[in-house]
Amino acid sequence: MDPNVDVLFMSNDSYLDGVNPIRGGIPVVFPNFGGAPGFPNHGFARITNWTLASHKDTTDKNGASVAKFTMAASDSTRQMWPVEFELQYEVKLYANKLDTALRVHNKHTEQIEFHTLLHNYLWVDDSRDGGVAVSGLKGVDYFDQVAKVNKTETRKSITFVNSTAQTGNTYLNAPDKIVATIKGINTKDRSVIVQKKAFITGKNGQNAIKTKTDAVVWNPGAERAKKLEDFGDEEYINMVCVEPGRVSVKQPLPAGKTYTLQQSIAVTSF
Repeated sequence: MDPNVDVLFMSNDSYLDGVNPIRGGIPVVFPNFGGAPGFPNHGFARITNWTLASHKDTTDKNGASVAKFTMAASDSTRQMWPVEFELQYEVKLYANKLDTALRVHNKHTEQIEFHTLLHNYLWVDDSRDGGVAVSGLKGVDYFDQVAKVNKTETRKSITFVNSTAQTGNTYLNAPDKIVATIKGINTKDRSVIVQKKAFITGKNGQNAIKTKTDAVVWNPGAERAKKLEDFGDEEYINMVCVEPGRVSVKQPLPAGKTYTLQQSIAVTSF
């Protein structure tokens, strides 16, 4: 992997004011996906100041630098969502991969339900004309958010040949491995592998029960990009979102339990 090539995309026009969401990286979507009455778009987690709970750097070439962040229910969140919860977000950075995990602790007296998503913005050299191909979703049912219809994926790989049109697909109960194959420009071709899973545990992480997860594939295309204030008119060329989570239905979480959504992002060159 060329160390000079980015893996994650960040818009040059993104707001960095501590109020608006950041357009790039891996925003945490919680507790709602998209718009919902009384909630910010994609939820409040991505526009809330989190607390750095701990961090550890490493010089071991096979080890990981680790940071943990937390946020909990507050007067502000209770006005929108009157439940008690705590979130923990863990980031592990290795030399050749990135692991992230979101944990939702239900501290409420009853079951809670929510959407959640790790909104990965992947950097690509040129998304147009097959410059990136997202594979691993053939045969999966999905909701086309643009056309507002349910479909079944028939393509071996999802490409963005019509660069003017927006792509926004939610794949239901998607496979745990999704691959974005990227054609390099002045660098090697490469694959970005997103490996995901989710599970619910009791106290002390015991009795893990695996749960189903979805995947969202998004690129705004040329027309939609021009309407986004925090996104350059031509930046759709250099990104595609491949996002694991649970958004086709709300994820139930019993009182006292913990839900974990985790992913690993690795890159291979060829």
